[in-house]
Amino acid sequence: MSKGNANAAMIEAIMGASGCGKTTRLVQRLNKRKRKRTVIWSPKEAQDKYADLYPGTETVNTVADALRVMRAAGKGEFHLVFVPRLIRAQDEKQFSALCKIVTALENITFIADELHTVTKPSWSPDGWGQMVMMGRAYGIEIFGLSQRPSSVDKNFLGNLSSINVGRMAYEPDCKAVAPALGVPWAEVSKLTGHQWIERHILSGKITRG
Repeated sequence: MSKGNANAAMIEAIMGASGCGKTTRLVQRLNKRKRKRTVIWSPKEAQDKYADLYPGTETVNTVADALRVMRAAGKGEFHLVFVPRLIRAQDEKQFSALCKIVTALENITFIADELHTVTKPSWSPDGWGQMVMMGRAYGIEIFGLSQRPSSVDKNFLGNLSSINVGRMAYEPDCKAVAPALGVPWAEVSKLTGHQWIERHILSGKITRG
């Protein structure tokens, strides 16, 4: 087993409609302990400003530049934000390549925002599928965020360590997360404002806020 991030190599989902507080809940989790190596896939970087999380974060939009930053760091600390171009076919290829690099380099916290833009319910890029399936063995901690969980790959949702869900108005989205949460989908549909439901899959504990 790898070291570093390996002690917290979890797969966590944070789902909910725009403005429900997903980014805030992610940052709260990240602030619980220091991450030394982070890669953030950030389609809405202009609004979310993940680059402000850690001093010295580098922002890139090509896989070559991402690889350059990570190689330069060696086994040391680095923080990287990847901003895709929102051209789906191109983004899917870049996302897959980035995931493969992260897995190979080990001991990294990987955050994929707007996951529905690069996966589908019955399909995901090869690199993402490999990371979800084998990432724990390489010390990869994964956070996946999305406004549209019904459009996210089921492989990710089926391998979670925990899931946090905020309000969602669309019935298929509520139904997509209900099995992982262990609550009726109607309860999810009743969430308002910044309310949320969370389930720790390993223990089965469900909390509400």
